[in-house]
Amino acid sequence: MRSVMFGIWALALCLSAHADEWYRGNLHMHSLWSDGNAFPEDAVGWYRDHGYQFVTLSDHQMLQLDTNAWVEVGSKKLNRAQADRYLAGHPASVEHRKEGAREFLRLKTIWELKKMFDQPETFLMVPGQELNQEICGLQVHMNAINVSDTMPFRYGDTASETFQRNDTAIRAWGEEREVPTLVIVNHPAWPYFDILPEVLIGLPQVRFVELCNTDGGNSYSAHRSWYSLEKFWDIVNAFRIEDGYDPVFGMASDDTHNYTDPKGGARPGEGWICVRAARLEPSALVQAMYRGDFYASTGVALEGVAFDASTGTLKVKASREAGATYLIRFTTTKSGFDRATESFDDPAKEKKPARTGIRYSDMIGKTAKSVEGTEGSYTLEPDDLYVRATVTSSKKAVNRVSNEPEFDTAWTQPYGWRAWQARNPVKARLELKK
Repeated sequence: MRSVMFGIWALALCLSAHADEWYRGNLHMHSLWSDGNAFPEDAVGWYRDHGYQFVTLSDHQMLQLDTNAWVEVGSKKLNRAQADRYLAGHPASVEHRKEGAREFLRLKTIWELKKMFDQPETFLMVPGQELNQEICGLQVHMNAINVSDTMPFRYGDTASETFQRNDTAIRAWGEEREVPTLVIVNHPAWPYFDILPEVLIGLPQVRFVELCNTDGGNSYSAHRSWYSLEKFWDIVNAFRIEDGYDPVFGMASDDTHNYTDPKGGARPGEGWICVRAARLEPSALVQAMYRGDFYASTGVALEGVAFDASTGTLKVKASREAGATYLIRFTTTKSGFDRATESFDDPAKEKKPARTGIRYSDMIGKTAKSVEGTEGSYTLEPDDLYVRATVTSSKKAVNRVSNEPEFDTAWTQPYGWRAWQARNPVKARLELKK
């Protein structure tokens, strides 16, 4: 059977000239199907009512398929007040039953939810789930996107082997059904630098990572030698691109668990992606994401992101918000960067786990140009491996938690890496043989 991934790339080339619609979405959120505090209708409804065009309700370890899933009123999961709000808000669609003094409410499946919410070119639910377990004391979490079956967790002896086995199984599931899927590595820094750059450097088939999970950052004060998540991203991409592999693309998500407490953590509406796709349909969104035709944001909207391959120029334009000023920072890494590393010990302290970290060169992820204002551009130099843009607003994040940027921010994906690899085919081939 032909590879569905080949089909994705081939079709992506045909669609690129017409992929002119931006769709805003969140691919990481939870409901009462797992550990969210809202019924799935209310969780999805929040995003629809706040201007999103697509979501994935990524509950833990399952797709929402069971037609006989009930939650007991008065249980630890669902108190009486929550149940009463749900009953009042959905009088025509609630299913409840009683067993003596006990009362239960049924959870709607993904297919029932899609029937309720999907509207052509207006709103779309993309099926998916979060797969997660602890491997060797590390939290290994990933989202499987655009799957219509529950994906069982595949264990490995290490975090790397676990990601590889799950990614391989999800790809195989999609290829067998000719359905494009993708896997996202979730919150690599949670709870404390659990997933290191070398994991993604060594897994070039994994193409997406959460650069900003607004619920899943460090849970502890970081040792001074650790890197930021932007630095993490640049480390992975510098090594991968120079070695002839595709980069990993950066995501932002809410990882929503809390829909009721505006001052609590894990709230909706704080991290998202905007995908430029030909249409609001799962395959088109996935294809656009494999092209890297999307950006991540915690509050800044981009009117335009354009890369001219003939000149190597990346142009970015932000939408101006009243009263805000903007700084556009272009980041790159030069070929031939210092690949030497140095390990350091970060000992356990109270609840903070012990870690062995790795220091990487300051040559990785350097600011090549900064521009004040809503528009800026950068033209690649011959030794640039890639360029990406970070757009920061003067508007402070609302109810910020420690793992969010202090100010509203947007990140483009890296550009220009294909051109560098095309100019350096011998080096890329030699590196791939190592």
